[in-house]
Amino acid sequence: MHEKILELSRSFPATTGVYIMKGPGGTPVYIGKAKNLRARVMSYFQRGSDRGQIPYLVREVDSIDYVVTEGESEALFIENSLIKRHKPKYNIRLKDDKTFSSLRLSVGERFPRLSRTRRIRDDGALYFGPFASGKFLKSTVNLVHRLFPLRDCTQSKFERHSTRPCLNYFMKLCSGPCAGKISEEDYGELVGQAASFLRGERKKLVRMIREMMERASEEGRYENAAYYRDQLVSLKENAEIEKVTSSRFEDMDIVGFYRDSENYEFTVLLSRGGSVVDKLDFSVKSPHGDEAECVREFLGRFYFSDRYIPKRVLLPLSIRDREGYSEWLTEKKGKRVYVETPRRGAKSELVRFAMKNARESFARKAEEKAKQGILLRGIRKSAGIKRVPYAIECFDISNIQGHQTVASLVRFRNAKPERDRYRRYRITATSGQDDFRSMYEVVYRRALRVGDDNWDLPDLMLIDGGKGQLNAAYAALRDCGVENELDLASIAKTEGRGGTDRIYVHGKGEPCDFSSNKKGVYFLMRVRDEAHRFAITYHTELRKGKTLASQMDGVPGIGKKRKLLLLNHFGSVEKIKGATTEELASIKGMTKQAARNVKEFLR
Repeated sequence: MHEKILELSRSFPATTGVYIMKGPGGTPVYIGKAKNLRARVMSYFQRGSDRGQIPYLVREVDSIDYVVTEGESEALFIENSLIKRHKPKYNIRLKDDKTFSSLRLSVGERFPRLSRTRRIRDDGALYFGPFASGKFLKSTVNLVHRLFPLRDCTQSKFERHSTRPCLNYFMKLCSGPCAGKISEEDYGELVGQAASFLRGERKKLVRMIREMMERASEEGRYENAAYYRDQLVSLKENAEIEKVTSSRFEDMDIVGFYRDSENYEFTVLLSRGGSVVDKLDFSVKSPHGDEAECVREFLGRFYFSDRYIPKRVLLPLSIRDREGYSEWLTEKKGKRVYVETPRRGAKSELVRFAMKNARESFARKAEEKAKQGILLRGIRKSAGIKRVPYAIECFDISNIQGHQTVASLVRFRNAKPERDRYRRYRITATSGQDDFRSMYEVVYRRALRVGDDNWDLPDLMLIDGGKGQLNAAYAALRDCGVENELDLASIAKTEGRGGTDRIYVHGKGEPCDFSSNKKGVYFLMRVRDEAHRFAITYHTELRKGKTLASQMDGVPGIGKKRKLLLLNHFGSVEKIKGATTEELASIKGMTKQAARNVKEFLR
C-alpha cells in the first residue's frame, strides 16, 4: 500500500498546498501544509527518511488528497480550517477555542464607560486585553476603578441617576458624572489616565499624575493634590500585580514547551505593554518526533481562533515557514507581526522563562494525574466494578410536581468536569411524575447515540436515585444492546444528617462498602451534585422562558426565538428593560426595529 501511495505522490505538484492523509473509509487522520507538496508527502514514505519516526501514522494512511494554494498564508488558513472541521486523530487539538474577555472604553461617548466584552468591533472604542484569566480581569477592573473612578453603568442607568449617584460613587469607585459630581474636562483626564494605565504606559502615567499633583499644590487645590498623591501611592502598591519584562512596552506572546515522548506541554506567556499579564497552559499529544514541527502546528492552532494577535511572537526554536506564519498573522491583525526565535538578550530570557513554566506545568499536571489515578482505582476497588472509571457520566431528573420534567447529563474525565460533553433533555415520552420511566427515556436516548461523534460510552454510568432508577437505566442500556460495555451504578442519599450517600452497583443487592474510601464516595457525591445543579439550572431557564414569554406576548416582531435570545443574553425582563436600544439591536438575530419595538412595549 505504501509503495502505491509513494508512487502516487510523485505525481503531486511541487507547489505550496495542503495535504490530507486519509484512513480507511476516507476519514482524515492527519492534515498538513507544505511549500512543496510532492517532496513533503514523499518524505513520509521513503525509507531512511526523517519522517520515519511516526510509523504508526503512515500505517493508517489509505489515501492522500491535496489542495493547491496560491501562497503560504492561504495554505495556513486552509490547513487550520480543515483541522478544526475534521479533528484528525494525529493533529494537535486545543480545547481553548473560546473567545476571551476584553475591556472596552467607549471613548466616543461624552462620559466614556468601562465595560467587559467578548466581542471586539470597529466602533471607535478602545479595547484592552484579551484576558484569559477571569480572576486577573476582575482584579484589573477593580484596580482601574480604585485608581480612576470611571462609570461602568449602562446608558439607561446613567440617565436614571441624574439627581443622585448610585452606591459606587459613595464607595469611591465612580466619580458620579451622572449627577454632575465631576466636570466633563476632569472626567476626560481620568479617561486618559485609565487608557494609559491599561496600555501599560506606567512611566508616562506616573509622570503625568505627579505633574498634576505638583500643579494642584502650587495653586492651593490641596484636596486635588491629596487625591493625586493617593493615586501615586496606589500605583506603587499595586506594581506587583504585573512583572515588567520589556523596556520597549511591546505586546508579545512568548511560547515555551516541555516534551515527554509524544506528550507536549505548551505554555504561552501573554505580555501586554511590557508586562506579563497572563499565562496559558496546553497539554497536547503529537506523533512528531520533530519538535519544530510540533511547535509549528501548535502555532497554527493557537492563532486560528478569534484571538488577539500581538506585535511579536517569540518561539523557543526555529520553524519552517516562519515568514509564512508572519505573513499570515500580519493579514489577520492588519499590522506587521514578527515571528522570532531570539538567541540572546532579554527576549531570549523570556523564552527560557516560558520553557521553565512549561516544565513546571507538566510536572504539576503529572502529579495531579497520578492522584486522580489513585482516586479512580480506589473507586473501582470499593465498588467492585470491572473498569477504572476514567470517564463517568451521571444523570439526574428534575421536575416540579410532575410538570416540566427535565434531565441532565454531566461527564467527568480523569476526575474533572468535561463541560463540552454536558447535555440537557426535556422528557417527552413520559407524562406526569414518573422518575423510573423518565430515567429509562433519557438513558435510552443517550445510548442510541453511541457511534456518533463525541458520544462514546463512559467507563461508569452513575444514576441519581435508588434501585428503581438503577433498574430502569439498565433496562434502557439492555434494550440498546450496550449493557455489557460499561459499568452501571446509582447513588442514593442517606436519611438524616451526616454520613455518606450509598452506592449501588447493578447486580448487587447490598450497597458498596466505601467505609475505608471516603474520598471516593465524596467524589461520586460531587459528580451527582453537579448533575443536580445542571438539571436545576435548566429547569430555572425553562421557567424564566415561560415568564418572559407571558410578559412579552404581543411585542411586534418578537417571536419565540427572539424571546429566548433576549432571555439568554440578559437573564431577566428587568435587565431587558434597562438595556438601551443599541444594546438590544446588537444581539445576533435582532434588528433595530425589533429593538425599538421591545423598548416601546416594555416602557
